[in-house]
Amino acid sequence: MDRLRAYKPSLLVIGDVMLDHYLWGKCERISPEAPVQVVDIQNESVVLGGAGNVVNNLLSLGANVSVLSVVGDDENGNELLSMLEALGADAKGIVRQEGRKTSKKSRVIASHQQVVRFDSESKDDITDASSKALLEACEACMLDVDAILLSDYGKGVLTTAFTCKVIALAKKYQKLILVDPKGDDYSKYTGATLITPNKKEASIATKIAIKDDESLQKAGTLLRERLHLDYAIITLSEDGMAIFGEHFEKMPTVAREVYDVTGAGDTVLASLGYALSCKLNMSEAASFANAAAAVVVGKLGSATVTLDEVDAYEHTLRHSSAQ
Repeated sequence: MDRLRAYKPSLLVIGDVMLDHYLWGKCERISPEAPVQVVDIQNESVVLGGAGNVVNNLLSLGANVSVLSVVGDDENGNELLSMLEALGADAKGIVRQEGRKTSKKSRVIASHQQVVRFDSESKDDITDASSKALLEACEACMLDVDAILLSDYGKGVLTTAFTCKVIALAKKYQKLILVDPKGDDYSKYTGATLITPNKKEASIATKIAIKDDESLQKAGTLLRERLHLDYAIITLSEDGMAIFGEHFEKMPTVAREVYDVTGAGDTVLASLGYALSCKLNMSEAASFANAAAAVVVGKLGSATVTLDEVDAYEHTLRHSSAQ
């Protein structure tokens, strides 16, 4: 952990930023109007979601962060930009696109259980003008960043053409480029440093039902070779993660109570990018990301993690194994 504290890396996050809106309350009765719960709302909160949660995790770890995205010219867009700036992220590269709706996901939580979610957003591809503006902003900061993180939520920012151009830029400037992918066609991520799908996403993308170590290895190897990646990492929820590089490595995690997996993928992407930018090797970076994700799933809602929390978690593991 001391090695990580010695660095303050600069990372660029590109992807679908959004607002995660939570209505917190309790439920003690069923509505007389319909067979639905009546939730007495007692608190309300808004945090950054999607690629914004990756940004938030990086800031929590102590990195310098720039973010590129496209949001609407609306009140939700204003709120999102204000939140990024208040947290200390460089949001000058965010493009406002007229007629686009800034993504906002609202969740009703009753007694620690999510009751319903409702979304307000645009999912169409961004315009050519927005894509051009993002690419220019991306190239302008290439010399100043240690790594680029693509956080794809399938909301239209990371179009195929734009993503391919960003990866080509990263390779030109010899920058690490890490991807949290979306969809069933990963071809637009070809040439990235690594991708981090979860088991279900990897199964869909490879058309291989992952049900044991043999099928897991087959899927991960296929992803790495087909997309010409340095590494493929498949996250396995409470079972840790599988790393596909020159060799296959399955990294387990210690079981703990899981409250909410919301945003765990964001934490993995952020912590991997952070650790690799701090000059850790892939095995060390994956171990750090594994621990960071274990901390986050013990929290409710989209959550972040700090170096102190990861340090405390790893200390607990060492203490338990020594007994």
